[in-house]
Amino acid sequence: MLATTSLLVLFVLLLTNCKPKSDSDEDTLLLLAVAASRICANSAYTGTTVVASTATLDTNTDCITGMTSSMSADLPAWIRNNFKCAVGSVSGSNYVFRSQNIPNNKSYYFGSTSPRYEALGSGQKAAGTNQISSQCLVYTIPSSPAAKSGTLTGTQSGYASVGITVNGLAIFNNAAAAPDTLSTEAQTFDQYNGHPQNSGVYHHHSQPLNISNNTSALIGVLIDGFPLYGQKCDNNTASTADDTIPTVDSNHGHTAATLLFPSGIYHYHYGSDATAGIPTLIGSYFYGTPGTVSN
Repeated sequence: MLATTSLLVLFVLLLTNCKPKSDSDEDTLLLLAVAASRICANSAYTGTTVVASTATLDTNTDCITGMTSSMSADLPAWIRNNFKCAVGSVSGSNYVFRSQNIPNNKSYYFGSTSPRYEALGSGQKAAGTNQISSQCLVYTIPSSPAAKSGTLTGTQSGYASVGITVNGLAIFNNAAAAPDTLSTEAQTFDQYNGHPQNSGVYHHHSQPLNISNNTSALIGVLIDGFPLYGQKCDNNTASTADDTIPTVDSNHGHTAATLLFPSGIYHYHYGSDATAGIPTLIGSYFYGTPGTVSN
């Protein structure tokens, strides 16, 4: 009975993004893992838990077989028509995404026995023994984003992820795990510019090459609610001939009209980053007030 009660308390804390107190960090992590599996591992949320070694691609959804790819009808068209490989919904004044965070591209980090395995490219090296594993990422993102007044919130402030890509994957900030620099860590990216950290969270610091390769494609949304694009801006036209690399602020963003937002909106772009030493998806600060992410 005590274990059941503890699990229920932790389940509530997980949903509210609170940090539980525990005499044992290992016990807490174990209970959180069980709670997370009850949230994510069913078809109402993110589908059957994916095992990397046996993962296959569902050509109908362009997501990994067994994963739920669903965007609710009350989401705006720019999300509904572009996002997949996650479960998206509206909750009050927020968008909520739930994701297993398994890439629909091939990767070295699925492991050599997986049907989704692909060797690293020339000059690349493995990120230790890290391998992709199923997650329970839950994003709560403001649906009416606004510029934050006063001190901006840092993207290196301990978030499990700073945004979600259109194919349901975690976006990480412009920093590497110490003592590495991101320019050094980039050597461990797979052929789509992604890699997992030590607990298996596959993520992108740089442009996902199966979404955008120096184009104006929508890459995803950051947790402050502002959209993220590739290197170029589409300038609110369908033609790519007039796509340009915009002048952006230190947060990687600017305000302009795009095809998805013809009235104009602040949005981020993949671009150069002095902190990282390589081009990244986001700088050191959010333009708006970030929502929450749990895993």
